[in-house]
Amino acid sequence: MTFESWLFEQQYREDTIGALARVPSMQRIEYKSSNRKIDEHKIWTDIVISISELGYVEAFNDAWQEFQAAQRKA
Repeated sequence: MTFESWLFEQQYREDTIGALARVPSMQRIEYKSSNRKIDEHKIWTDIVISISELGYVEAFNDAWQEFQAAQRKA
């Protein structure tokens, strides 16, 4: 599971994570192919920072923690 697919599933939530998931720039992220391992957290951090709304940074941090917990359960 990628963060993108997890976040997409969260868009119907009525909290800050749901609001973050509904931001258009948070959808359909293209990963550039390379021989190096993709740093998914860095990619998403850069996207959230570019939105320039402080509330989304906190929502992203919460979302990332929930995402990691979901990965551990899977």
